[in-house]
Amino acid sequence: MTRSLTALCVALSFALLAGCKGDPATPEYWESNLQQSRRAEDRIRMIEALRSSGKMNEGFLPMLHEKLETERKPEVRAAIARALSDLHHPSSVEPLMKAIDPAADDSSAQLANKAIVSTLGVIGDRRAIPALIPLLKARDNYSRIEAMDVLGDMKAQEAVEPIIALATDESVEPFLNKKAIEALGNIGDARAAPALVRMLTKERKGKSFYVESSFALYQLGAPASDALLAALEGQDEELLKWAKSNGVNPASYAMKAATVLGDLREKRAAAALLKQLTFTNPDPQIQALVRMQAADALARMRVQDAVKPLAGLASETDATVRDAYVRALVRLGGRDALPALEKAAGTGDWYARESAVKGIGMLGDARELPLIQKLAAAEPARTAADCKQAEDDGCDDPAALGKKRADAISGQAKLLEAAQACTGNAACWVQRMEKAEPRMLERAALEVGRSGASEHAGALATRLGERDTEARLALILSVAWLLEGSKDATKKVRDASLEQLRKQLREEQGNTQLVSVNEDLRRLVTTLDRP
Repeated sequence: MTRSLTALCVALSFALLAGCKGDPATPEYWESNLQQSRRAEDRIRMIEALRSSGKMNEGFLPMLHEKLETERKPEVRAAIARALSDLHHPSSVEPLMKAIDPAADDSSAQLANKAIVSTLGVIGDRRAIPALIPLLKARDNYSRIEAMDVLGDMKAQEAVEPIIALATDESVEPFLNKKAIEALGNIGDARAAPALVRMLTKERKGKSFYVESSFALYQLGAPASDALLAALEGQDEELLKWAKSNGVNPASYAMKAATVLGDLREKRAAAALLKQLTFTNPDPQIQALVRMQAADALARMRVQDAVKPLAGLASETDATVRDAYVRALVRLGGRDALPALEKAAGTGDWYARESAVKGIGMLGDARELPLIQKLAAAEPARTAADCKQAEDDGCDDPAALGKKRADAISGQAKLLEAAQACTGNAACWVQRMEKAEPRMLERAALEVGRSGASEHAGALATRLGERDTEARLALILSVAWLLEGSKDATKKVRDASLEQLRKQLREEQGNTQLVSVNEDLRRLVTTLDRP
């Protein structure tokens, strides 16, 4: 065989290797060609050709292991590691561990480490853990991040302490802190809870760690609840000292701990959260935020004792704040809040009134139809008065704006009529979900979720791709409520929907419209994933 033919065989993919000497189905064939390849790039091409040839099997492992040990060029070692990843065989763990260079100081060696660690992650053998932990102190972020990801996937409790140190290290880039927090959540060790609670409120270089920390705490489950309860009630002295030294307002924990406890459905927090509905602060914005987060958490936990105090807050003049209380009342369900909502529907600006009207539509039935008609009839005059007092959207034609708003109020009637038809019948609401517009879907989902009829959890789960964020959130909450305490329903939804939901989260990643509601979807997926 001439040198030119050999070079051609090395450079081309397997489809063009028919003229090369030997049997391409044997390791010896590829080893011979690798030995004849003088340049690193030629050896890389040869390894990639092997990967795409369809000939590689476990019989190639001894040859690949030997090449990994003797190869001096890091970029070629990286290619060999990728080939071993395709085979993902446990026998590759020891050779891969030996090939790691913790002191790598050039980019090629560092990228080789990354490829090796990635392959160890694909294999998933815990024997690799001792070799991965030193990479948490590697000079390059490629290796550190890859090592954290793999250690997290392996749930390597041996790595918890160094990863906690990395999560709270202020000398590294915030992105590295975030990756460490994610790894701690994946490992799920209780020792991480205090650090994660602190990171809920930490900010560096304009970056917040709340999203990563809150989800990691959710992954921890019960150990997180214990730490968050102490934070919520102001009983964690070490945390209070840390907050003071870091300039963190203690009210931040009243807000953020409340949110995670609500996600966790931690009923032990109910009394403290009810108390927070009367939280006072010289800063009205902080006061409102603490109360709003408490309202949301209580609604997620479906604490019925919250209905009365929330109804008392439903006439809040600020439209955004009022809306938070009305949403909480809607999730809690029942008719007890309707008198307060009727009163609120006649006060405040249009956006505040609209929130109360929507609450009536979500909680009432045919008995509220006369009220809706009355409010719709009065709206044109209210809109005209609003336009006289201040410029409002559409106030160049108050009459047209008033009619538009009256029509929006009248539109609640269909929800009330559906409630009359489906009173106490979850199956009726499930039928209403078919081809329902978003508001009908939202109400139907909440009615089914509050019913406790876990046999309908699967029907709700099939609609979790709904694009309207309010309807999707109602579906997520309701599925979670129905799964609580029902192993049978959980198994059915897991078997039928878990993989599809994972795929949905991947496909929707980066969608700014869905990013917030998909945090709730991630939590539902985590719940389904638990043993």
